[in-house]
Amino acid sequence: MCNSSETPAATAAGDASTDGLDFVVQGMTCGGCATKVTSAVKDVSGVTNVVVDIAGGKLSVAGSADESAITAAVEGAGYAVARTS
Repeated sequence: MCNSSETPAATAAGDASTDGLDFVVQGMTCGGCATKVTSAVKDVSGVTNVVVDIAGGKLSVAGSADESAITAAVEGAGYAVARTS
């Protein structure tokens, strides 16, 4: 989704929590993509932690946020997303 030369890496935001939802996100290719997804998801009400794994195309979200709100946030950021667990 971007043409950045940033090195792929995992990105985290917020505090750890025990509840979580895992997703596969298609189209993330760089740190800029991870930042965009992280920012969109952490703005969802109830999200307490966001971890993005660019290399694996994975997103883990902790907190009490609704799955559909998280999906909408990722799609609104321009990425295809599907729940994995």
